Amino acid sequence: MTIGRRALPLLAGLFALSGCGAGPYGFSKTYTPLDDEESFDEKGTEFVYEEVNGDPAAFDGKLIAWFGVVEKVTLVDDGRHDIQLSQRRHQPRHLCDSDADDSCRVTVHFTSAGGFTAFVRLRPEDTTPGLDKVQPGSLLRVFGKVRCRLNDDEQKVCDYDDRGGIILDADYYRQWPARYFVTTRAAAELRQ
Repeated sequence: MTIGRRALPLLAGLFALSGCGAGPYGFSKTYTPLDDEESFDEKGTEFVYEEVNGDPAAFDGKLIAWFGVVEKVTLVDDGRHDIQLSQRRHQPRHLCDSDADDSCRVTVHFTSAGGFTAFVRLRPEDTTPGLDKVQPGSLLRVFGKVRCRLNDDEQKVCDYDDRGGIILDADYYRQWPARYFVTTRAAAELRQ
């Protein structure tokens, strides 16, 4: 989903009036971590999807930092949410409507590298009904570790979801509702 050219200046103006700087949705030309995200951003790595999914045991214990578009959200018994995502590579230079930072939106690739699942403890404000809750079409940046364990033969076995994507146990996440990010498909109407 993309934001139309006419809507970007209005949104940018509203956030400029609120004094949020890049704000929670990172309106800037390059990625700006939130204060509580910085330590995860420093330690996490956006590993190549195919490498992790092909041999998750090799990444056991490493903090994976992936962007993903939400496909399905399910509350599980322990209070976390089972979130199925479509992994998207982050574009370092965000698309913008003008030269102003506040006209820029976090940008991820239109095409998916594949599916994965993250088990996430969502914040209450991200579960409240409305446009801003975590739901299909939202973008998440998930920091988590692959779910692996030793089997009876002391072999490392990692879990996959029913789509064949790896499962991450998330330590932290950041969310963008659908109207606050763009994909590279918006390059036709926005600029870098």
